Amino acid sequence: MTLHRTILSLTIAVCAGFNFQASAVENESEVAADNFMEDWCIGSEDVVMPSLEELLGEPIDDFDDLDDFSEVLEELIDFSKTFIGTRYRLGATGPTAFDCSGFTGYVFRSFGFKLLRDSRSQGTQGVRVSTNEAQPGDLIFFSGRSAGKNIGHVGIVIEPADENGNVKFIHASTSNGVRIDSSDEAYYAKRFLGIRRIVDDFGDEIALNS
Repeated sequence: MTLHRTILSLTIAVCAGFNFQASAVENESEVAADNFMEDWCIGSEDVVMPSLEELLGEPIDDFDDLDDFSEVLEELIDFSKTFIGTRYRLGATGPTAFDCSGFTGYVFRSFGFKLLRDSRSQGTQGVRVSTNEAQPGDLIFFSGRSAGKNIGHVGIVIEPADENGNVKFIHASTSNGVRIDSSDEAYYAKRFLGIRRIVDDFGDEIALNS
C-alpha cells in the first residue's frame, strides 16, 4: 500500500504540472449532448497519463491485504479532486480535458478499475444501490439536458448520503469543467436517475449487468 501511495503522489505531482485553466465551453447542439458518448476521440492536445496500474507494471490486486478498503476509496476521491477546474471537452478522456464519462473512467482506471467508455454503458456496471446507501466511490447518474429516462451524465459520489438521501458528487460539467455539486440542486434533482456501486467492500469489481 505504501508503494501505491508513493506512485499516487508522483502521479498527482505530474498532473499538477499541467495547465488546468478552464477554457470557454464550446456550444453544443442538443443532439450532440444526447449522443456525446457515441462519437468520441482523444484530441491532439490531450496528454494521456499512465494509470497507477501501468506505472506499477502489474495489476493492483492486493486490496485483500487491507483491513478496510475505504482507505483506497478515500485515495480515489482525493485523486479525483486534483482535477477540479479542468475544462470540459466533448470526447476528452484526460488529463487536460474531460467529458463526464471520460473523467469517471480516467479516475477509476488510475486505480486499476476499468469502466466502459460512455455514461450509458457505465450505467450497466456494478449494482444499483439506494440513495440512502450511497457511499464515496459509487457512480451517480443523470439524464441529459432534456430530462428523461436515458442516462446522459455521470459523476462520482464523494461523501456518504445525508439523512435525506442527498449526496455530493464530483463530475465534469459542460459549463464549468470538473466541479463538485449536490444531488439536491434543482437542475440535478429533476434529472437524477440512480446510483450504482462499481467496487465492493473488498476492492473487487462487481460483475456487469447485475
